Amino acid sequence: MRQLKVLFTILIIFSISGKVFSQDADEIVNKYISAIGGLDKILAVKTLKYSGKTSVSGMDIPFVQTYKRPLMMLSEVTIQGMAVKQAYDGKTGWFINPLMGKKDPDVMPKDAEKAMVKQADFDGEIVNYKEKGNTIELIGKEDLEGSPVYNVKLTTKDSSTTNYYFDADSYLLIKETDKIKFDTKEVNSEILYSDFKPVDGIMRPFAMEVKSPDNPMGPLKIIIEKTEINFPLEDSFFKMPETK
Repeated sequence: MRQLKVLFTILIIFSISGKVFSQDADEIVNKYISAIGGLDKILAVKTLKYSGKTSVSGMDIPFVQTYKRPLMMLSEVTIQGMAVKQAYDGKTGWFINPLMGKKDPDVMPKDAEKAMVKQADFDGEIVNYKEKGNTIELIGKEDLEGSPVYNVKLTTKDSSTTNYYFDADSYLLIKETDKIKFDTKEVNSEILYSDFKPVDGIMRPFAMEVKSPDNPMGPLKIIIEKTEINFPLEDSFFKMPETK
């Protein structure tokens, strides 16, 4: 009988501590949302465009990324005078890559499309994570290059995971690490965010560094030069062009 009471007490402790831990994760995410401008302002953005350049292996590559709710995105980079496009129109992913000797559009492979869907959510999977079918947990408070951060882990319905590192003082997102499954392979990446500036009341990073052991070209440094929001844009902008 005594053993049963002890076991029951242990189960209660684990149950309570689990709820407190979950509440802490929600509290941190809510403070992050408040820090960047609040949920109302975030959801009020219907269209979004980033223009800038990516520096990699000594090259500066101009890019434009255009978004529209819900889950539409078109990314264009210019390399050697040729435009490489990747897009998701809300249902289908497609691409045009003249560097491979093909100027006609083609349907994107499913694994690549999956990554595009993730990118098309420009709020990030952490915003309204419950509605998106994700779960979160607080891993703990850690040190990141001398600054205290909160590490919050998000798990999606397909078991892909992202760890978000929020500054313990400002609650801005300063680091993100992803583990995305492509068939049997797991791809890892790390993004560092900096140079935050307000754009129509929302704090956005204007500098990013992307690192991945799976990228043979090394780290990418991304500089945002211009941000536009809530401009008129038809859904047809994201549709795959007809093959000529």
